[in-house]
Amino acid sequence: MSHRLSIPLLLISTLLCLASTASAQVINEFVGNHSGPDQFEFIEIFGAPSTDYSNLTIIQIEGDTGEDAGIVQSVFPVGTTDADGYWWTGFNSDEFENESYTILLVDGWSGSDGADLDVGDDGTLDSTPWTSVIDSVAVLDGDSGDHSYLSQTDLIPNFDGDSFPPGGASRIPNGTDTDSVGDWVRNDWDGAGLPGQTGTLSATEAVNTPGIENSTSLPPAAPPVLNEVVSDHTGADTEEFVEVFGDPTADFSDYWILVIDGTGTTDNAIQAGSTDAQGFWVSSLGSDVLPDDTATFLLVETWTGSLGQDLDTNDDGTLDVTPWTTLVDDVAFDRGSGSIYSDSDVGDVGGASRLPNGQDSDQSADWQGNDFDGAGLPGFGGTPTQGEAWNTPGVVNRTNAVDYYAGVDPQNGTTLRDTLHATIDDHTRFPYSSASTDTWDILESADEDPTSSSNVLTIYKNGSIAKFGGGSGPYNREHTWPSSLGFPDQEDGMGPSYPYTDCHHLRLADPTYNSDRGSRAFGNCNAGCSERTTDVNNGNGGGSGVYPGNSNWVTGSDGGTGTWEAWGHRKGDVARSILYMDLRYEGGNHGITGFPEPNLELTDDTGLIQGTGTNTSGTAYMGRKSVLLEWHAADPPDADEMARNEVVYSHQGNRNPFVDHPEWVSCIYEDVGCETPLFADGFESGDTSVWSLTSP
Repeated sequence: MSHRLSIPLLLISTLLCLASTASAQVINEFVGNHSGPDQFEFIEIFGAPSTDYSNLTIIQIEGDTGEDAGIVQSVFPVGTTDADGYWWTGFNSDEFENESYTILLVDGWSGSDGADLDVGDDGTLDSTPWTSVIDSVAVLDGDSGDHSYLSQTDLIPNFDGDSFPPGGASRIPNGTDTDSVGDWVRNDWDGAGLPGQTGTLSATEAVNTPGIENSTSLPPAAPPVLNEVVSDHTGADTEEFVEVFGDPTADFSDYWILVIDGTGTTDNAIQAGSTDAQGFWVSSLGSDVLPDDTATFLLVETWTGSLGQDLDTNDDGTLDVTPWTTLVDDVAFDRGSGSIYSDSDVGDVGGASRLPNGQDSDQSADWQGNDFDGAGLPGFGGTPTQGEAWNTPGVVNRTNAVDYYAGVDPQNGTTLRDTLHATIDDHTRFPYSSASTDTWDILESADEDPTSSSNVLTIYKNGSIAKFGGGSGPYNREHTWPSSLGFPDQEDGMGPSYPYTDCHHLRLADPTYNSDRGSRAFGNCNAGCSERTTDVNNGNGGGSGVYPGNSNWVTGSDGGTGTWEAWGHRKGDVARSILYMDLRYEGGNHGITGFPEPNLELTDDTGLIQGTGTNTSGTAYMGRKSVLLEWHAADPPDADEMARNEVVYSHQGNRNPFVDHPEWVSCIYEDVGCETPLFADGFESGDTSVWSLTSP
C-alpha cells in the first residue's frame, strides 16, 4: 500500500474525468486573482498523458483599454504533461491582470513578452505571431470598451449569477470544451485548495486544483502516517509513546493504532486525536504499556475489534481477521520471537522514527531506530551514535548528525551544492508569532546568553537582556536577509512564508540597531561610517572610537547602495546565515506544503539588490558576496554558534551545513577544497560530541 502525506495541492476528486482519453489540449484551469496577495496565480493545461507540448505557448493579453489593450503581459512555454495529462505553470505572484485579460494557448509562437498586438486599442489584433490558436478564454470586468481577443468564451460578471468577474475558473467536468460559459465554474475566491488556505467553498464554486483533476468539492483530510514509535528504552520504560503525522489541526479520531504481538493478538488499541499546528499527534501512555518484545503497529481506520482478539488464527504469520475498514500504515519491531505483520521491519529496536519526517514509501528504509538510551526524552541524556535517531515526541524527527549528511556528494562544487540543498530543503515551519511554539520561543532558546539562561544576547549590540516571551519589548527579530529583499511576511491565513520564519537567519536584536541596519547590504565600511558600539557580555564586545574595534558600522541608504558592517565576533555568524539562505532557497515550491519559495542569490553587483515586495517565486539578491566569504573565513564557527545550530535543528528539522562544515563554503562558492573527505574532521569515526553541545 502507498501512503502519502496530505498537502493542499493533492486534492482527490470524485468527479468522472470525461476527457481523460482526449488528445486535444485545453486551458483547463486558471487563477489570475484571489483574496490577499496574488501569490498563487497559475494556468493549467490538460491533454494527452506524458506528451511533449513544447510547441505550444500560453500568452496573456491585456484587455483594459485604459491600460494599453493588446499588450502581451505574460508568456509561458508549455512543457510535458504528467502521467494524468496535466501541465501547469507553477505558482506566480502578481503576474496577471486583476481586471480584463485573454488567455490564449497557441502553436508556433514567434512573438515577445510586452509586444503590443493591438496598436489602435480597437479590439482587433494587428499582428498574430503564432501559427494557430488551440484554445482560449477571457475574463472581462464589465467596463465599457474592454476587449477579449480571439476568445471562444468570455467570463464576465454575472456569467454564473455572481456579480463579480471570476478570479479564476475550472472546466467542470474536467476537460469539458463546448466553447461556452457552461464549461466553466468560478474557483473559490478565498483559495480553497491552495497552500495554507482553508477557503470558503460554496456550492457554486470549484476548488483550486493546480496539476490535478478539477472538482467542486473538497475531499476529506488524507490519512496520517505512523511517524514515530517508542515501546522500550533504558530504565523503567516511563516514556513510551506513539506519534502520527498528517494535516495540521486535523481530526483523526476515526483512526486507531493497534499493537499486535508476535502471535497475532491485539495487545493494545490507541485512539488517535487531532494534530497540532505542525501536524503531530502523540499518545499519552503510562509506564510499560507497550510490549518490549516483537510487535507490529497498525494504523487503521474505523476499528471494530476488541482487545485480546486473535487476528492470526492459524499462527501462520498472516492476518486472517481484519476488523477495520482501511489499513492505513504499519511498522514492525522484530525482536527475535513470533511473527510480524508488516513489510516495514525495523528490526531489533525499542523505538524508531520516519526519516525524513513523514516520509512513507512503504519500505523499512523509511525508518531509523531510536537511541535506546533515551536521547531526547525528558530526564535522559542519551548516547545517540551513527545510525540512531533522537526520540522526538511531538516534534520533527531528526537523526544523528553524521547520518544527516549521508547523502551529500562533495566531489565538486555543483554536486555538493545540489546534494546539500536536497538535504536541508523542505524544513518544518513554525509561525512567526503564535500562542503555540513560534519563532520567539525558538530564538529565545537559540540566542540564549551562555552565562545566564534567563537572558538572551542580541546579535549586533551584544546586549544581555532578560527574556520576555515575545511581542513589543526590549528586543525584536532581525531578518539577516531582509524580507523586503526577497520574500513576503504573510501570516494568519495568508499562507506560510518559509524564509520569513526561518530561524537559521532570524536573530534577536536591539530594536534601534535593527532599524539602523534596515535592509542595507553587508559590506566593509571605513572610519567615515557611523559607529554602533557593542556591550561587553560573554567575554566579547565593548570599546569604541577606533575603526573597526568591536563595533558595527553603517553608511548609506537601505538596499544595495548602503552598507552595514557587523562587528568582528559576529561577522562569521552573519555570513553563514546568509550563505545558508542562498543554499536553502532555490525557487520552486515547498515539497510538503506546495507553497512557492523564492530563489535567493548572493551577488557583488549591488545594482541587483532591489526591493521585491511580495516576491515568492522570482530571483532576489543580497550581498556583498565577496565580503561575506571574507567574513566567514575570518570568524569560524565557535561553540555558541554550533549550539545555536542544534537548537534550530531540533525545531525545524534542518541544519545550517556551513556551521557544521565551514570547509564546504570554499568548495561551493570558490570550487576550492572539494577533494577534502566528507568527514575529514573525525566525525566518520563516530565521535559526534561536537554536534550535541545542547539538548535538542
